[in-house]
Amino acid sequence: MNRVWTAIAATAILITAAPAMAQSAEPAPAPAPKPKKTCRSLTPTGSFMPTRVCNTEAQWREFDGVNQQGVGEFRRALNMTSTNERNRRN
Repeated sequence: MNRVWTAIAATAILITAAPAMAQSAEPAPAPAPKPKKTCRSLTPTGSFMPTRVCNTEAQWREFDGVNQQGVGEFRRALNMTSTNERNRRN
């Protein structure tokens, strides 16, 4: 009886280990390369000390877009043109 249980246990182990061994035989996919980061030196408002900020190119494009949008909103709020002259309505 003991041999029967040993045989059943061995068979169960082989059955459950076979898919795991088959999966490990396949090469693992290569990890995606990390995006290259570029650094800029930014000086916060009210400070003389620049701060080094590193971001990916996509993050810098988003940052620059937000800044340009803010400049546009500021100019519209002050009712100014791109040459910094006030619009005069007669």
